[in-house]
Amino acid sequence: MNGERSRREFLTAGLAATRNGDSGSGQTDEASLNLSDHQRSYLESYKKSAMACEFELLFNLHQYKNASAVALNAFEMIDALEDQMTVYRPTSEVTYINEHAAKETVDVEAGLCDLLELSAVIHKETAGAFDITSWPLSELWGFSRRKGSVPHDDEIVSALEAVSGSCVELLEGGKVKFSKPEIKINLGGIGKGFALDRVVEKIEAQSIENFVIHGGQSSVVARGKSLEADGENVWKVGLSHPVKPGVRLAEISLSDSALGTSGTGRQGFFHQGKRYGHIIDPRTGWPTDHFLSTTVVCESAARADALATAFFVMQLDEIGKFCQDDESVKAIIVLNDSGRQQTPIEVFNMDGDQIKIQG
Repeated sequence: MNGERSRREFLTAGLAATRNGDSGSGQTDEASLNLSDHQRSYLESYKKSAMACEFELLFNLHQYKNASAVALNAFEMIDALEDQMTVYRPTSEVTYINEHAAKETVDVEAGLCDLLELSAVIHKETAGAFDITSWPLSELWGFSRRKGSVPHDDEIVSALEAVSGSCVELLEGGKVKFSKPEIKINLGGIGKGFALDRVVEKIEAQSIENFVIHGGQSSVVARGKSLEADGENVWKVGLSHPVKPGVRLAEISLSDSALGTSGTGRQGFFHQGKRYGHIIDPRTGWPTDHFLSTTVVCESAARADALATAFFVMQLDEIGKFCQDDESVKAIIVLNDSGRQQTPIEVFNMDGDQIKIQG
């Protein structure tokens, strides 16, 4: 594949936000995040569709002459990681693990092994609120097929038998074994963030210091400084209202950190007058609705994504305790309280320099 053909197939490149009000982004997933139009007018943007969303890599305008080559390499890595992690391709490594790990010990590629280890750590520290084996619940409720329906209680009990992150045994030498035959893993709650972390390492290895990359706008990594004219030299993203299009709830400053957000505003169904969102508590088998969105800022995109998912099914006091014990984890929780005129937001470990509430 020659360079020009690669660029045509992998990239949509150009200057972002060249018109007022044009954010340069397509449809977002969940509680979306977006850079301001003003900031985007000073950025160079490259885009790639992968992992059921649009990835975008942004550099300061004209700062790096090799920006397009860096973006091409980054997106090629994302494609390779999707090939490895998806459960929807029969040739992926995760598919192979799911088919064989209950019967035999399976060798795992080093990077994927690191991801499984991180998943196990987060599963333990969230008391099971994050669980990469919860896929049977999404299938039972129909969310994996985008055809939701309420299952019977006995069906939920049966599905929960196949949900147990502790049954994914990580062995010495980069090997994995499932201790129950019905266990399957799905990395949808952490894989996109993991891909961003891997790409960021690759970009930084090429002496690129200032950039932002996001996947579907719900997973974001910022590095270095924004060089926009008259700016504060920090990257800013807007936290959009999860169910009210066009309403911005807050502006968040990111500095050498990652952000992940979860919500059910765009995925769910109604049954007998009640709405069921697609994020299911793996401990109970039922969707939760006490929050509209949960956003986490921390050191890595994989951890931010996983914790945002876990926090969505946890109680507010549990989240507060978690953030109290680990001050490196910052959280913005949008409560589901339709009785208030103003949308209630709870913030942990962030001050006025890091977040400005707007909605």
